[in-house]
Amino acid sequence: MTFIPRIALAALSLAAIGGVVLSHNKIAVAAQPTAAPYTFVTVDVPVAGAASTSVFGINNKGDIVGSYNFIPHGGGAGIPAAFLGKAFVLYADGRLTTIDGPGPANQLCNPFQGSFASCYYVEARGINDHGDVVGTWSQDVFNPNGGLFHAFSQKAGGQFNSYLFPGHDNTIFNRVTDSGVIYGCYHDWGIDDSSQDSMHAITNLLEPNGNVRNLAFNPENSSMNTGGGPSGLQYSGVAYDFTALRHRGFVVTAGRRIDFDMPGSNSTQAWDMNGAGDVVGVWGNNPNPVQIDGIPFHGFVRDRKGNFLDIEYPGSIDTHVLGINEKGDIVGSYVDAGGNMHGFIASPGDKHAEMLQRGKTGMINASQSKAGQPMVQVAMMSIVPRNTPLLAPKQTPSCHRVAGSDRAARFLGLRPPPVLISRAERPR
Repeated sequence: MTFIPRIALAALSLAAIGGVVLSHNKIAVAAQPTAAPYTFVTVDVPVAGAASTSVFGINNKGDIVGSYNFIPHGGGAGIPAAFLGKAFVLYADGRLTTIDGPGPANQLCNPFQGSFASCYYVEARGINDHGDVVGTWSQDVFNPNGGLFHAFSQKAGGQFNSYLFPGHDNTIFNRVTDSGVIYGCYHDWGIDDSSQDSMHAITNLLEPNGNVRNLAFNPENSSMNTGGGPSGLQYSGVAYDFTALRHRGFVVTAGRRIDFDMPGSNSTQAWDMNGAGDVVGVWGNNPNPVQIDGIPFHGFVRDRKGNFLDIEYPGSIDTHVLGINEKGDIVGSYVDAGGNMHGFIASPGDKHAEMLQRGKTGMINASQSKAGQPMVQVAMMSIVPRNTPLLAPKQTPSCHRVAGSDRAARFLGLRPPPVLISRAERPR
């Protein structure tokens, strides 16, 4: 994907030659590109009562996956769309299917009566061009052992299959490629705002018969594979740097790993990478440098050459960029000024007229404003200079806390779940 328009590339080339041009015997500094256009389409799942939508993955056909729930203004409280919600697949032709998983189908959670026992979570995170879907679910998201998250896979039109890495409490699948390679992680605790030091990156394989087997795992603590190519040799991920005290993104190519930070941030999370090597993710400048969710966060695109683009949905107070396909289309979620969470799909360049000329695709039909018009915006995204200094972390975590638990409890007006003990205090 190339997010710098041709005119900007011309300016870059000119600057590389010498940075100046002659005009009437005077030296004029060549203009430097400062922004690139993206066309954004809001995606709200067309289900009655749905209040929050988040899009996590996109394939090359334009099919998208994610989650939605029925909690109004929950995005402003930092409540994920997958909490007490459903997973979905929204196809480019407008068809919508939902994935309940074992959690919602057998729910015992009743937070509005003060009980967080068996509160569920289900999220579709990746879809390949065959229509195979992967993700994660939990029926006890506030369980002290990290939420008891299980990964799931579902062959196109097939059966929902749950998976747990042998000998561990939690497993998450993020992406599945056309070859069946799955990127994800396992852990025993730490799906929370912490260094997540029991998390280990894994690469698995979804076999033609629907079975899943492990191909490799990373013995390094606090690492997660998030997306990449079909061979399993080129992929992105996120890990906690215990020296720098921050989450950092990484890319691995043929066994060589490069860690990177979004310039100007104190936390970087890489969430997907396409075959060309373009990476998308989330960056933050929050008081707690290990925070992995909440408001505000910002999105980024890191192209295959290492250039960064800051992604902010126009008018939003929070933007997460979570997926990218080979065409350079990106997906994620944003929170508006009213605290409502919406999904989005964005394409590099001005695609507004092109999309409308296609006769309102399924994506547009699923993304209507109250006036019934497609919510399409073209906005300029800032190109971030590589020499922008990183922000120093302001504090370090003292204990592990389940992600979103306090925020969800406060939002729902309930007693907060108990604080979990730190790893140092955990009985062995």
